[in-house]
Amino acid sequence: MSAFANAARNADLVSIARVPPWEEFFPGAVVSEDTHALMRLERDLVRQYDLSLLFAIDPTDGAVQRTRIAGLPEGPPTEEGFLREDVQDALVAYAIYVVTNYEPRYLAVGVEINMLRARSPEQFRGFLEAYRRVYDAVKEIRPGTRVFPTFQLEDLLGRLTQSHPPQWEAIEAFGRRIDALGISTYPYLSSSIELVREIPEDYYAQIRARFPGEILITEAGYASATIEGHSWVGSEREQEQFLGRLLQDAAANGFSAVVWVAERDPVQSRQGGAAVLNDVGLRFSDGSDKLAWAVWTEWVRRPFPAAAGN
Repeated sequence: MSAFANAARNADLVSIARVPPWEEFFPGAVVSEDTHALMRLERDLVRQYDLSLLFAIDPTDGAVQRTRIAGLPEGPPTEEGFLREDVQDALVAYAIYVVTNYEPRYLAVGVEINMLRARSPEQFRGFLEAYRRVYDAVKEIRPGTRVFPTFQLEDLLGRLTQSHPPQWEAIEAFGRRIDALGISTYPYLSSSIELVREIPEDYYAQIRARFPGEILITEAGYASATIEGHSWVGSEREQEQFLGRLLQDAAANGFSAVVWVAERDPVQSRQGGAAVLNDVGLRFSDGSDKLAWAVWTEWVRRPFPAAAGN
């Protein structure tokens, strides 16, 4: 509950990202009371605090660079993933459940989906079929909901683990079934950026040049500490500088929202690949402020410009 209360004090948009509970939405399945109870709690808190909601349906596994479905029950056809009709049916059914019950302003279907396209083209083809069905179904129920996938910017630009020319065609694959452009950005994870000052001047402006409609930074982060074995220089000052740069560029290019990945650092440090997110909070795990927190709270008091495409 405190997350929603904090969001209401320091933002007007809250983000929920969730892996679909696949087994509950396969044809003929029954939705569990746990899922219903969580939905009622979150929906009521969003309403209580008068927040706008971005709900991200996150069906791929970030731990393996989005190359496979997350949370799919084990079984012989698991590797077929999005090519399975029952998986596509479940994604559509879950999206309908979310839109009907949560009534989000934004529905992101597929998180950092360009990574799946680049690494598992056949799976992306199956996902795209399901996405089109989701989009059409949602528009039948709540035509005002903005439906879109999100894209990982560093990977899109060929600056993450794979070096390649920018793959803007990943956005074009969705045709007209994309109501906004959602972008995640973690430039400190880039293979070519170690300091904030090395971020190219047009790093975020180029997104506007490629997409004329509404743009949201659906997920952003920058580490306030360096981790052994990684090249970036993490510090509170670097994080502060990045947040200021991101917010300035977002305002200058008419982005409608910026979502920071975490208000606080985790109480228990993550292990393995997830350790790169241990220090991205704008506050320490005990609630004390980092330098960047003052930047965030100062910008909260500023109205964002009207978004393009609204």
